[in-house]
Amino acid sequence: MAGRAQAFSDPTVIALASERFIPVAENCSPLQTQQDAKGEFFRLVAEQGHYAGRTYPTGTRQGYYALTAGGTVLAAMNSRDPQRMIEMMQLALRRWTELAGEGLAASEPGEYRPARPNRYPTDGLVLQLVARDLPREVDTRKEDWRKYAWNLDYAWFTRQEARDLVPAPAVPGAQRAAPQEVIRRLARFHLRDFVRGEPSVWPEEAIRRGELTSEVVARTGDEVQLVLRGRITLQHEARWVRPEDGEERRSDCGFDATLYGEAVWNAALERFTAFELVAAGPRWGTNQYNNRADDLGPAPMGIAFGLAGSEPRDRTPPHTIYHRDYFGAASRLLS
Repeated sequence: MAGRAQAFSDPTVIALASERFIPVAENCSPLQTQQDAKGEFFRLVAEQGHYAGRTYPTGTRQGYYALTAGGTVLAAMNSRDPQRMIEMMQLALRRWTELAGEGLAASEPGEYRPARPNRYPTDGLVLQLVARDLPREVDTRKEDWRKYAWNLDYAWFTRQEARDLVPAPAVPGAQRAAPQEVIRRLARFHLRDFVRGEPSVWPEEAIRRGELTSEVVARTGDEVQLVLRGRITLQHEARWVRPEDGEERRSDCGFDATLYGEAVWNAALERFTAFELVAAGPRWGTNQYNNRADDLGPAPMGIAFGLAGSEPRDRTPPHTIYHRDYFGAASRLLS
């Protein structure tokens, strides 16, 4: 998100993208293995680009691709630098001219079959997350994208997990501790420092403290008003090998988050009609892919959760949905 915000805020990039190209945004993670025409087309494109054949340190194919409708790549790169984006787009236009507008013939789309089970919880709880750094008493960061970075994600919870957040009976003063599975998923998969990049999920042993309690503060007919309070503390030594020099790196990482939120549960519909939760506190350390080497902290970070909308984009899977432990034991049984 930070890369797109920086690169596509440049006026020249905006003009080129809107006047000379047809912009398309896709989540490349499932497409890298998706067994259908869409996945095959993406791999055809990706293997002509900047990460063709890459397997180390990851097999990612993320980036920007300028291509013909038939799948011929004109230019590609992965950078948040607007100037490099401009150069890539200009190169693509020159190559397009050289091809005289002729590329490979587009094939007919095949039947869409997800490579992995689609577990979108239609009758459950779907939240959108926004992560960003919070104001600091003393701020020594440079005035660049890192200071104003933010990122989006989604969190999925089943219908039963949503129900288990509501005290029973749902009368004022009643309290209920959140299920451990809900706390575990929040902690490991969603309280990551993904403001600037994409860190690994927290291992199980990183959870040093995990508490979340809901309390009924009012009820009017079927509408049950809840207050959510809790604290989740994570700490772990991250280790990775830099592909640049082959040396191992280590960093003590953590996030000590205080949680507070308010929600409305409709007892008749058996679903949340409002849900807001904030996790805020000091984060520290770095990870291989979260771009924090120059900002080890401790420094305040906040992650806000709210009900996702109903647009197609709001069905975007969580960043970590394909981790085998995302849905706990159930995910291993369904894999």
